[in-house]
Amino acid sequence: MSGLTVAAPPSERLRLDHNERLFPAPELVRLLSQVPASALTRYPEAAGLEASLGEAWDLEADRVLVTAGADDAIDRVCRRWLAGGREMITVTPTFEMIPAFAALAGGRVRSIPTLDDPAPLGPILDRVGERTGLVAVISPHNPTGTVAPVERILAIADGLPANAALLVDLAYVEFADRDPTRELLQRDNVLVVRTLSKAWGLAGLRTGFVLGPRAAIADLRAGGAPFPLAGPSIWLAEQALGLGDRVTATYVAAVRRERGRLVSALRASGAEPFESQANFVLASTDRAAALHRGFRQRGVAIRRFPNFPDLVRITLPGEEATFRHLLRALDSTFGHIS
Repeated sequence: MSGLTVAAPPSERLRLDHNERLFPAPELVRLLSQVPASALTRYPEAAGLEASLGEAWDLEADRVLVTAGADDAIDRVCRRWLAGGREMITVTPTFEMIPAFAALAGGRVRSIPTLDDPAPLGPILDRVGERTGLVAVISPHNPTGTVAPVERILAIADGLPANAALLVDLAYVEFADRDPTRELLQRDNVLVVRTLSKAWGLAGLRTGFVLGPRAAIADLRAGGAPFPLAGPSIWLAEQALGLGDRVTATYVAAVRRERGRLVSALRASGAEPFESQANFVLASTDRAAALHRGFRQRGVAIRRFPNFPDLVRITLPGEEATFRHLLRALDSTFGHIS
């Protein structure tokens, strides 16, 4: 357990509802006291961080834009491609900020109801028309954790009109079996959104970024605040990238092990979990309300969805003692309500 853990009310002692990394990498915690004074006193400059991110995918820095979390990137993309009432095509349920930012941009959302496929090729292309400005795909998907095959995502990109773009949100890709970033960036109408909030455990720094064609990145850069990220966030993100696998590898491996164990435990309890490749597991159960209540009584917060009352989503902690506590809460809760 991290020495940074603080006491919380019983109902919030273990937060497994926001897909956060619960315990930061010790290497990054030790760096907190080393943030340079210039990161506090000067307007932040993200060019170095953008260059480092570009090098990771053999891109020039002008094909990278650092943003205030992935949210900022999605907001900018929506405002650029949905102005004037153009349409976005996406599935539902999905990450709630995607339709929210589309609406704020004045766009119309054409939703495809499905829990089975985060990128249904036929239904998406059937909805593409002259008003289409954007298609949004999340892989691994939120909230299901399921993955869209890269070949299908590329087929969607190839089926779009010349003035439309494909937004691919890869916030959870470090937990998946395959990272399609390089293949996606071979298309000149694809924008890949990524973040250091999940596998890197830096949600509090709000460090996101978007990769794409030069002209598109230039438009996105001009379409938002000139200093979207704080100086300490930039400095710490640069240090994290320099450490590389030392920050992510152990945690990602632990999450992957826990994922299979939680899926098995949920099935044994009578729930129907989705085959996730993210750092969470979504499950369908007619006892979702009682499960949510029982977990809360045991000091564990899990996620419910008002429009999908049979679904619950549980974040994987990536730490054995905490995971065992989660399994005990699951066992005692299901045992109590069965």
